[in-house]
Amino acid sequence: MTQRFLLFICLSASLTVWSQAGTGSPYSFGGLGEINYRGNHWSRALGGLEFYTDSIHVDFNNPAGLAKLKLTNFSLGLDYKNNKIEDTNNTQKIGTSSLNYLGLSIPTKRFGFNFGLIPYSSIGYRLELFQEGDEVNQVQRFEGNGGLNLAFVSAGFHLFKWWSVGATARYGFGNINHQSSQQTQNIDRTTFLESNSSLSGISYKFSTLLVFPLGKQNLHFYSAYAPEATINSRNNEIFTSLSSSSSGIGQQLEVDLEPSGLDETVLILPTATTLGLGIGTRKKWFLGGQFVSTSNSDFRNDFITLGGLSYEDGNRLSLGGFFIPNYSSLTSYWKRIVYRVGYYNEKTGIRVQQSSLKNRGITFGVGLPSFRLGPFSNANLGVTLGSRSTSNPNLVDENYWHVKLGFSLNDVWFIKRKYN
Repeated sequence: MTQRFLLFICLSASLTVWSQAGTGSPYSFGGLGEINYRGNHWSRALGGLEFYTDSIHVDFNNPAGLAKLKLTNFSLGLDYKNNKIEDTNNTQKIGTSSLNYLGLSIPTKRFGFNFGLIPYSSIGYRLELFQEGDEVNQVQRFEGNGGLNLAFVSAGFHLFKWWSVGATARYGFGNINHQSSQQTQNIDRTTFLESNSSLSGISYKFSTLLVFPLGKQNLHFYSAYAPEATINSRNNEIFTSLSSSSSGIGQQLEVDLEPSGLDETVLILPTATTLGLGIGTRKKWFLGGQFVSTSNSDFRNDFITLGGLSYEDGNRLSLGGFFIPNYSSLTSYWKRIVYRVGYYNEKTGIRVQQSSLKNRGITFGVGLPSFRLGPFSNANLGVTLGSRSTSNPNLVDENYWHVKLGFSLNDVWFIKRKYN
């Protein structure tokens, strides 16, 4: 079993971080990495509320919302992240950009369906630890990259006018690479250990949405359930010993993982349960809250075991709302803009050195109508300000801001036009 000790997060360490992928977070070493997709950008600006839906907006986390879709919708999301990482000795800034989601949603007379691709999670860190000893100094480097992508297909339909249900099937695939090296002063040799995993597996999610009229307002009740799933991991590991005075590789050995049963392992993805409640007036305003509970304590990765890292059940609270001054205004473009705001507070389910990792932040966004993009189409711009930290002062703190740009392009397909 591979063991690595996360010494780079201790007080005595000198920390240097570079960006490697769709994330620059040093905490992306845990689990499957940093979760990239928390909803389409218009819902991310609501703090991550996934259950509000209408005839031209779709959130890929909520298949039941497809029942309300009236127009064919093409959704694309782009994301820029800027992370500021600090320990007691150093501060480092990292910028990364990535595609956040891509999907096509199509309504029919009886149901709505969609399909697309989500870069679900990312691992991207490179860390350097310099340790001063009484007699010798030592440099250790840790590096990781890769992540999990999800190709999905979903469908949703109305059981009654006020009650819709939906289901999503997701095929996960990707690669994860972890590397570590060690060099000791006065010893003419550096050792490298590279561990690679090829991931694949299927997962599901089910959701239901009830919308009741309450005077001039609508009351929204939402629930979703993603059962525990398995991701198959095909693994290999290479050990290399390199002489510093030689340009060639001294020794390279592929580790035989079959006797230990680590050549093929299974990652357990946790069960997730979501509850949401909201109230609002159609095309005017909305306020809501959402709570997600995840059984992260069930997660395991037998191939990569990181010292000082463990898992616990997690949860996430999201609050958000929007306001439209005048949806049908003909005199003021600014009155037709959707103004969004939100907040989230998350217990990630990751424990580092026995301290829970927390993630919290505030969100802002606007929905900008654009007839140049097509009828009822819009661009969604959002900003997130947040932080990741633990209660342990010896661990690194991470502050970040994200800028998100999404396009929701809507049109009428498969409608037979009549001419006189």
